[in-house]
Amino acid sequence: MSSRTRTAVLIRIVTIGFGVLLFLDQMGLGHPDTPMTPARWVALCAPAFFLWAVWAASSVFIRLDRGEAFGPAMIRGLNQIGAALMLGAFCAILLQPSVIFLIGNGFRELRGVKYDYNLENLTLVLVGLMLVLLAQHGRKLKSNLDAFV
Repeated sequence: MSSRTRTAVLIRIVTIGFGVLLFLDQMGLGHPDTPMTPARWVALCAPAFFLWAVWAASSVFIRLDRGEAFGPAMIRGLNQIGAALMLGAFCAILLQPSVIFLIGNGFRELRGVKYDYNLENLTLVLVGLMLVLLAQHGRKLKSNLDAFV
């Protein structure tokens, strides 16, 4: 087993561990005095997408270890990482604050949108967008090279 494969396996084990710990924390096992509410379940949305991005990154490590060139599988992996980062940041910026606000007021006040943007989430959106654009550019370059040869 090469170092990239070991790294990918370690990343997947850590990802599963973080997912389990996050789930247990949201279930209230770490805080027995805090009641379980729907808002706590909504708060799992963004971290779930971020864990998906890390899992997709481990798949890219495995593809690199197999010696795969910048082909369809690698492009799919970069698209998955980018999409997961953008969706996670979207959830953290817009979806979670809005839905938690609606749940908190009992769906009585349905006007407006709550948002919570910060530099970290905006950076994740841009990094995700750059990965998606890089994958598209790589796909175009690969098709141009295949047509040339």
